[in-house]
Amino acid sequence: MIEDNHYLPKYYQLKEYLKEMIRSGGILPKEKLPSESELVRQFKISRHTVRHAFSELENEGWIYREQGKGTFCAYRGRKKEKKIAVLTTYISNYIFPYIIRGIEETLCELEYSFSIASTGNDKRKEEECMKRILEQDISGLIVEPTKSAKLNINHKYFQELTNRNIPYIFLHATYDDLEPAYIIMNDERGGFMATEYLLKLGHKDIAGIFLSDDMQGVQRQAGFIAALKKYGVPVNNELIGNYTTEQMFTYPYQFTKKLLQKKSRPTAVFCYNDQIAIQVIEAIRKSNLKIPRDISLVGYDNSNLATATEIKLTTINHPKEEMGQRVASMIVEMIDGRLVSPCFVYEPEIITRNSCRAI
Repeated sequence: MIEDNHYLPKYYQLKEYLKEMIRSGGILPKEKLPSESELVRQFKISRHTVRHAFSELENEGWIYREQGKGTFCAYRGRKKEKKIAVLTTYISNYIFPYIIRGIEETLCELEYSFSIASTGNDKRKEEECMKRILEQDISGLIVEPTKSAKLNINHKYFQELTNRNIPYIFLHATYDDLEPAYIIMNDERGGFMATEYLLKLGHKDIAGIFLSDDMQGVQRQAGFIAALKKYGVPVNNELIGNYTTEQMFTYPYQFTKKLLQKKSRPTAVFCYNDQIAIQVIEAIRKSNLKIPRDISLVGYDNSNLATATEIKLTTINHPKEEMGQRVASMIVEMIDGRLVSPCFVYEPEIITRNSCRAI
């Protein structure tokens, strides 16, 4: 049945219907397909819609046409292309090129092709990407959720994957309304370890800057607060900064500048990631203060930014390329039926450098 209000276009619904008829044996090899006129009447759609569907089916090798005779099934039980779709929040910056490299290397070794797209951590763009992905013939999907701490407005697209028996696996975080396969870091533990490190150096006035619209930020902040409580340090909400994706290039710098103007400024700052730590370093410099003499700093992810300046950041390690390799292997095993709904959690490791000192 072709639906008027379906999120997929009518030509695509017709194309998928005919493909399923061919796969299931409802239309046999060399058998003539219904005519354009018959499909127009049957589905109450335009002739243009039918021609669009036929054109794509012919290009993909499902049908062939004979002048004056009609349209015929060309399917011979060919093997479905082994293709994985990859959807991440970002592709070309920060730690993502390393993750993508790991995915690419592994999928190539396993003889899978892949397509890649990014959402820019924008829910509406995630919706657009999911629509396009569902128009492809894919074997599986690797997906990093967009603004994972917020409501999953795109639940129906993931449900559609389930309906089509297309496995998918989440990277870095999951949505609360789904119970998918996933590969993540123990971000709460990572936040705890980073904060505990500073506490053991004698710091008590510790600031934290966290992304509020993804689960990594929420979990790292939870670990930050848990460490303070464990060591009997009161939680000072004035020292906690929460920013959204849209504020990521302005808020950390501005928040740090305000912190440093306080009479009792913090002696240490824990940052959501190394990218944010760079903004904090700049704010500290502009305030004529030194790291770690005046203020200690801890990042997260052990990115190339952690060692890009004379300040070598203490940070929590992110497995990056290994994570990409592992998630690619897992989705292939799911496609092959060797794994059903795998879950893997990386435990954090702190990398100590020269951005912190004992007080």
